[in-house]
Amino acid sequence: MKKLSIFLKMSALKTNINFPVLIWFSVLLFFLCSLVLVGGGTRLTDSGLSITEWEVFIGIFPPLSYESWINEFDKYKKIPEYIFVNNNMSLEEFKTIYLWEWGHRFLARIVGAIALIPFFYFLIKNKLSRRILIKSILLIFLIGLQGYIGWYMVQSGLIERIDVSQYRLSMHLTMAFIIMLVTLLLIFESLDLSFQDHRKTNKILPTLLLLSIFLQVFLGGLVSGLDAGLVYPNWPLMGNTFVPEDYWIDNLDLLNFFENRTNIQFNHRIMGYLVFFLGVANVFVSRKIRVFFIFSLIILLLIIIQIFLGVVSLVNYMPWQTSLMHQFFSIALFIGVSFYAYLSYLGK
Repeated sequence: MKKLSIFLKMSALKTNINFPVLIWFSVLLFFLCSLVLVGGGTRLTDSGLSITEWEVFIGIFPPLSYESWINEFDKYKKIPEYIFVNNNMSLEEFKTIYLWEWGHRFLARIVGAIALIPFFYFLIKNKLSRRILIKSILLIFLIGLQGYIGWYMVQSGLIERIDVSQYRLSMHLTMAFIIMLVTLLLIFESLDLSFQDHRKTNKILPTLLLLSIFLQVFLGGLVSGLDAGLVYPNWPLMGNTFVPEDYWIDNLDLLNFFENRTNIQFNHRIMGYLVFFLGVANVFVSRKIRVFFIFSLIILLLIIIQIFLGVVSLVNYMPWQTSLMHQFFSIALFIGVSFYAYLSYLGK
């Protein structure tokens, strides 16, 4: 705490912390990040369609008997993914993918409980400011909407497709980051930060950086939904050229941006380069204000790590371990940029 106080004094930052509310939102953010990571693992292991029904209360527990497992496996055998892709799957293999999806849904229930129960407690105790109250209601609404979007996504792969819709997957992933952003704003509100440096701070670059990361998240969802990372497993070229020859398929027109796997992988790469250059520019423009310069260097480091993990995943045909680390650092980068952008708007 002493080191933190010294840093805040040197950086001209001051804070008045509402600890109980801060702890609530910090715990919520931890479980939200965990939920996104487990969701990423669920997608990377092709586990998302293993549970074919949405049972709000019964689904809290996984199958606890052999008969229950057989019953769930029989349900899975009726969908196209099993019929056309996994028809040789054993019961033990099914248990693995089932538990990935069950873990994802279980964490979603925990997130809902953490959002709701403390909210009513602090509301009754009159511990929420008007701004925090409004954002908390928005957050709870978005978490509920996200649950529906998740099931809406799963439904897309249960009848005619062998996988979920890339559109719905991108929507689900992007909404997860929107929910994390609202939670971060609530954490910042709880910290009650104020920035006392009267020099003008740059707001354009942090805002562009945050928006570009949101777009990159959406593109990442398309990449994941179509397994576009497997199309050209080499870097920095795609095949023998920088811009691949099949980037544009005439009969798809604008749908190339959403359904052409080559197009989607290339766009994801280009957006990664853009994020890097914005990170470098951010370091340059923030060099005169100590706290911003330090944070901009941390953000640039996270960008470099994120790009490195993306390349390693790509050239190794997207192993789930490095791909999941790639997603972990996307969350870390998003949190860092969100804080930096928020801080930039506190400058006088």
